[in-house]
Amino acid sequence: MSENFYIAIGRQSGCGGRLVGKALADRLGIAYYDKDNIIDLVAEDCGLARQSVVELMERKTSSLLYEMATFAHTNPLEEQVFLSKNRVINALADQGSMVIVGSCGDYVLRDRERLLKVFLYGSIEQRIDRIVNVYKDTVSLSPQKLKSMDKSRADYYRFFTSYKWGDWTNYDILFNTDLGLDPVTDMLEHIANVRFGGEA
Repeated sequence: MSENFYIAIGRQSGCGGRLVGKALADRLGIAYYDKDNIIDLVAEDCGLARQSVVELMERKTSSLLYEMATFAHTNPLEEQVFLSKNRVINALADQGSMVIVGSCGDYVLRDRERLLKVFLYGSIEQRIDRIVNVYKDTVSLSPQKLKSMDKSRADYYRFFTSYKWGDWTNYDILFNTDLGLDPVTDMLEHIANVRFGGEA
């Protein structure tokens, strides 16, 4: 794999995207990025405090969309952060091969030739179990809350990209992580080797 290549992973909440992405990057020997480890770079690029970037990236999408629609010509901070994130991701891609999870990575890197676009999905039951028992982000989570989390991602993605989040036509391959995170990682590793490295 002498030429740089990129694997962008979109996912429903609780599908294990970060776990799959990090394991895949480690197996392939390439860089791994997600929102958490590019925040500092985005903050430096757009000249904002780290906490401000975190808050802007985590604002409720409904509030974001209302504000941007109402003040469309003021270039609000949320849009500045999104554009900064684009610059940061492309700069990281210039440095070498990588796996990126979330951050509209499939859209940001869409003009790169050696790009594999992946979307992960799963059952509500499995995703809730992973969020509560593996991520330990919360002691409980309702199906309604999980659907709301997915809707926020979908709204954010559509607003900034004009594409429908999770639409199979926007991706090269989709996996149901109910199959297990290790099997999904195995299959993605095989696909990456065949597509980018010529291995069977």
